[in-house]
Amino acid sequence: METRTNLNEVGKKKLVLGIDVALKNHWAAIGDNKGQEMVKPFQFSNNAEGMSLLEGMIKQTGRAEDKGDVIIGMEPTGIYWKPMGHYLREAGYRVVLINPSHTHKTKELEDNSQTKNDRKDSRVIQTLTREGKYLEPIILRGIYGELRRLGQAYKSALKRGNVISNKVKMIADEYFPEMRGIIKSINGKTAKGLLAEIPFPDDIIRLGKTKFYKKLKKWSNKRFGKKKSLKLWEAAKKSIGVKVGQEAAKIELRQLVEEMELVKRHREELVKEIEEKAKVTEEGKSLIKLPGLGYLSIGKLIGETGSIKSYKGARSLEKLAGLNLIESSSGERHSGKKISKRGRKLMRTTLYQMALASIKNNRAIKYEYQYRIKTKKQKKMKALTAVACKMLRVIYALVSANKEYDERKISRHYYESEIKREENICEWVTP
Repeated sequence: METRTNLNEVGKKKLVLGIDVALKNHWAAIGDNKGQEMVKPFQFSNNAEGMSLLEGMIKQTGRAEDKGDVIIGMEPTGIYWKPMGHYLREAGYRVVLINPSHTHKTKELEDNSQTKNDRKDSRVIQTLTREGKYLEPIILRGIYGELRRLGQAYKSALKRGNVISNKVKMIADEYFPEMRGIIKSINGKTAKGLLAEIPFPDDIIRLGKTKFYKKLKKWSNKRFGKKKSLKLWEAAKKSIGVKVGQEAAKIELRQLVEEMELVKRHREELVKEIEEKAKVTEEGKSLIKLPGLGYLSIGKLIGETGSIKSYKGARSLEKLAGLNLIESSSGERHSGKKISKRGRKLMRTTLYQMALASIKNNRAIKYEYQYRIKTKKQKKMKALTAVACKMLRVIYALVSANKEYDERKISRHYYESEIKREENICEWVTP
């Protein structure tokens, strides 16, 4: 259906361009909507002079009377397509995207050869654009664009925090392997104080038992008990940790702990920005009524989707997240259905987090999840994915139709069980 719509659009255009995107120099192929090549593939640079050359070549064909007569297809190669894509859209050209896997699978049709080069790729991209096998670029503007960038920065901060934590754990396990059996989390104030000042058994013993207890008491705000402190002291006395290179390891640990604190502050700042921006959006005002959802998760979601009202239906959102079901069957072989995962990973992760929070805080969603596990005998991950899709449909309905949240409409099974429960109660009530 989408390809047919795209073909109708391409049929109205006079020029079709295919651009193979790179960091410094791009390649472009120009043809008409019938498949005739108007200009041989040429190279242009990724700057203002290059854009002028591209527009000059379009005018040189003499076929496009207006910028609206041109459609330009390009691969979304990393972030390199964005400056050119934004520039051409602002200039009034129609810009679409070609899936890189489609280019890879189609290139042999050009000359029945596995040969790959930029000139050939630009022709393949131009052909795929002419055949309507393109995708719509989601270029977010205004507050949605801000939320998208903040969401990506928040994801990056989480990754950095995990990398640093893993490095700290590796050093602690090497020099004081018994410590993590007593102090479970290295992100707490007690663990950070210990790792920054007296991380290794020799340092603890040298400090003395009394001073060691006092420091633990101070770092933990009197929450680290004497029994636990004694256990840690005894573990330090009998530790089998490595003795070589302790001074260098201490410097590295101190720097890592400082970096952990810095990343934590950055993360908190990003959370605050995302929540403040999500509050003023139409989606934020509507979806905050859903039990279990907060402004952080709402902000991350609409930072991936943009305005939810701009989509035709919840299925479009499922496809964007890669939660649409696919099946592979041939003859008597029938595979089970599974999600495609060809979509935005951060959006999918956010929806899973929303589903988990809703299972804890939303009675109807919790019942839907339990019904799938206990009655339908689904695996937990499959049930959670189904709940994530359900959440997406609920979100779309609430925002697009401006509906009020009603838990009776969330899950048919929950509503039926509530009716039965009320009927059972009524049977025992004395008139």
